[in-house]
Amino acid sequence: MLAFKKYTANDSPYQLDILLLKNFELSPKLEQSQKERLFIEDICKRVSKSGTVLYLLHDDQTYLGFVSLSATSIGDFPSLQVDYLFVDNRFRGKPLDMLEGEKTSNYLIEFSIKIAKELQESIGLRYLVLLPENERLEDVYKEMGFSYLPKHKPWMYVKL
Repeated sequence: MLAFKKYTANDSPYQLDILLLKNFELSPKLEQSQKERLFIEDICKRVSKSGTVLYLLHDDQTYLGFVSLSATSIGDFPSLQVDYLFVDNRFRGKPLDMLEGEKTSNYLIEFSIKIAKELQESIGLRYLVLLPENERLEDVYKEMGFSYLPKHKPWMYVKL
């Protein structure tokens, strides 16, 4: 059954990074897989220090991906930030039946928007923002409806 598991500083297991690295397939390209490993280790440290919350998308036996979210402000605009979005290499760019034909990355972004809208009902929040790692990802996020924040490029946003 498809579900999200939430990890915060209060309930993340010791060595969350080892759990994730053991269950995810990283890029087959050495340089990219090293970057992914470092990002995962860094995000897990941030989770343990209350700097971000990680939402792990999984099916019974399979980890599909995760997104980590934190509060931020870009200029004068309170925002929910996507710190890191990761999709298991086996599922990158592929529409999945278990996600009703959605790609895992799109599903994680839609989930993030849902979280942001729920938070918006309780606190001032204007955007979901992220900082793409490269130009290829900028194009992917544009396809998902993100735009560049004026005066804050390369930050991208979706208005809530």
